[in-house]
Amino acid sequence: MFGKKISVKGMMCGHCEARAVDAVKAVPGVKSAKADHKRGEVSYRGDADPEAVKEAIRKAGYEAE
Repeated sequence: MFGKKISVKGMMCGHCEARAVDAVKAVPGVKSAKADHKRGEVSYRGDADPEAVKEAIRKAGYEAE
């Protein structure tokens, strides 16, 4: 189960999900991640700083709230 969720705008397909997940997994402290473009969210596990995760999503080209 993924405990931490971030609302993301701009993901439209599986490719977008993969791009967002790759960005999140690159953040130190993230153990695993998954994305759901239909729900507009990215979930992750680990002790990463949530702001660092949001910034990684933004750098990947999506809006993170």
